[in-house]
Order: sequence, then structure tokens, then C-alpha cells
Amino acid sequence: MYQVTKKKMKMNNVEFSEQFYGFPMGSAKKIFVIKNSNIKNIIVINSKLVHPLVEKKVSKEYQKLISILMELLTSDDDTGESLREALNRIEKFRQEIKNKYRYFLKKKELEEMGKQLKLFQREAQIRFIELQNTIYEMSLQQGKGK
Repeated sequence: MYQVTKKKMKMNNVEFSEQFYGFPMGSAKKIFVIKNSNIKNIIVINSKLVHPLVEKKVSKEYQKLISILMELLTSDDDTGESLREALNRIEKFRQEIKNKYRYFLKKKELEEMGKQLKLFQREAQIRFIELQNTIYEMSLQQGKGK
């Protein structure tokens, strides 16, 4: 179910009543070969075809994020840099999902990922605040000794 044309098609006075959201397949380096033609840009519009592709890609990124977050949250960092990094990664992933993939994923999948990410975010924030409080208390104690 594809169409390959070598001639450029002009679209004069064409109006679309809906906005189309497509999922770009491949990258600038990846070239697909269809009927002995090199194709660089493929944009899939059909949501039934896109959903499995996006779901696989997002789940792979999500699992990678979870493993990184577990490492960062369990590390013994006295400066809080790992906690800040964990919070930044969570927010970056949430924004990426929201902007790129929300049209292609089901609402239930988005809610499940969002709930788990909020738990990680809350845990990182609590630990970060506790660390800041202990640093502040230590600085107060050191100030009294002078």
C-alpha cells in the first residue's frame, strides 16, 4: 500500500479539512529501496500502521530511561547532581512524548507512563529537598563553631 512517483506533483488550490499528523520513518542516513528507487523520506499517516511502530520506539526509550533513573536515584551523591539529572531526564522524556507521539499512542498507555514517571519525579524531588536541608543544617552548624 504505497505509491512511488518520480515526477513532482503540484497541489494548487487544494484545501484539507483536517490536519494530518504523520510519523516520519527513517532518518537522513537511512535509505529505503522500493522498486529499485531510493526513498529517503517516508511519512506514515495511518494511525493503525503507526501505532505499533511508535509503541515499540517509545517503550524502548522508556525502558532505557527507567534503568538510568534507577541508577541515578540509587547513587550516593552528596551534591545532588544525580537527582537534578534524573529530574531533567524525566521532564525531557515527558515533553518529547507530549510533543512527538501523543497522537499515535493510546490514552491509557500515556497515563500509565505518566503515573510511573510522576512517582519517580516525586521521589527524586523528596530526596533532593532532604539533601538540601541536610546541607543547610550542616552549614548552620559549621557557622556556630567559628
